[in-house]
Amino acid sequence: MKAKLNIFEEKSKEDGLVQTQWAISLENILENINEAICVISETGIVIYWNRSAEKLYGIKREQIVQKHIELFFPTPLGLEVLKTGQTVEYVEHSPREGSRIIISAIPIREGDKIIGAVTIDQDVTEFWRLRNELVEAKQRIKYLEYAEGEFKKLQGYQIFNKIIYRSKKMYDLIMMAKRLSEAEASVMIIGESGTGKDLFAQSIHMSSSRKEEPFVVVDCSSIPQSLMESELFGYEPGAFTGAQKKIKPGKFEIANKGTVFLDEIGELPLDMQSKLLRVLESGEFYRVGGIKPIKVNIRVISATNRDMKHMLQQGTFRQDLFYRLNVFTLKIPGLRERIDDIPILIDHYLKKHSLANNKAIDKIAPEVMKVLMDYHWPGNVRELKNVMERLVILADNNTISANLLPLLPENFSKETSGINGTTAHQPKLKLADVVMETEKQAVLNALEATGNNKAKAAKLLNIPRSSLYYKLEKLGIE
Repeated sequence: MKAKLNIFEEKSKEDGLVQTQWAISLENILENINEAICVISETGIVIYWNRSAEKLYGIKREQIVQKHIELFFPTPLGLEVLKTGQTVEYVEHSPREGSRIIISAIPIREGDKIIGAVTIDQDVTEFWRLRNELVEAKQRIKYLEYAEGEFKKLQGYQIFNKIIYRSKKMYDLIMMAKRLSEAEASVMIIGESGTGKDLFAQSIHMSSSRKEEPFVVVDCSSIPQSLMESELFGYEPGAFTGAQKKIKPGKFEIANKGTVFLDEIGELPLDMQSKLLRVLESGEFYRVGGIKPIKVNIRVISATNRDMKHMLQQGTFRQDLFYRLNVFTLKIPGLRERIDDIPILIDHYLKKHSLANNKAIDKIAPEVMKVLMDYHWPGNVRELKNVMERLVILADNNTISANLLPLLPENFSKETSGINGTTAHQPKLKLADVVMETEKQAVLNALEATGNNKAKAAKLLNIPRSSLYYKLEKLGIE
């Protein structure tokens, strides 16, 4: 490789002929280019290996020169070129994990005879890394746009469209609710806390002939007993100490021609139950301090998570009011009673919270999914929504991984009570057991994949080596 490249420069003869010559060796040129250059003889012996090749493959020149190329590369492209005599361009290969190389091989001829081959290798690892980042960014944007589109479909009260379900049980319930929306009869919605009773009430109203009229919510559990009557029926000026000096209409008056949703009806005091019954039967009431009856045309939908049968037996709820409110009953099952709906709800809230937090989290590790499916969900859909928000916020990259399991709320491992005070179904395993078993399996898989190389296993698990040793001892893995 001692060939010289002579470069001449001539100036105008008017200034006198000036000739300048530089002699640059071909080897000096090849040593200062970014591509890896390898030249092999017709027998496959390496006769040249430049500095970039050393850097790219981690093989020193003195290690490879005068050695057969197959000792270092099992299927070298240069040997193929020696056999075929055909130039090969832009073949991709990965000589080590995480690297990407584009290689071209050209035969060297002396007349009609092939006397060797030269390979030119270009490291495109950084290019592919940037390309993959760009692809991932585009995918995240596409996912967020998709999620945003899905939620635009659910904006407003679009007649049951906001109820997320897949199970036959929920389908039958929604079909019944749609039929009830066409009637004027009172409906009582029974279900545990967090099952979506308010969503059913809204959907029934928005599917009814009253949908253009007010939908007024009264949370019977949040109004003090002393203010209940004035909140429901309003009051006249100066009706009691602290009252405004002008008429204040109550919830029933505001809801005229529309629907009143009496949420947590089981919390209504007994004295108010008799007054409510009178309003439902006569269609009129008096404001507090008033003498003139106010006529209203309203539909009443009520909801409770209480055991109404028990309340009737104890005398804490009037039977005549119960029968007036409970013309039709909708009983919403707890989430553990409609397991088929859990995956689609998880997917729904995954999209929702990814969009809200500007994160494209679109994957859930199988171990996490198993825990979510086995859990008994005492808080039902409301709890699932909150858990998914927590997991999305804590997740890295685009995956909810198993290392987030210990960060789930504490009540995942506690017993809870159902609607009737009975113990709800428990998960197949306690959360701590599931986490430990999941960790143990993940560590064993990593050790197996790396041939029990602890350094590589720790890297594969994305944890420090010291943490791996701790887990090996904690999990009893020898």
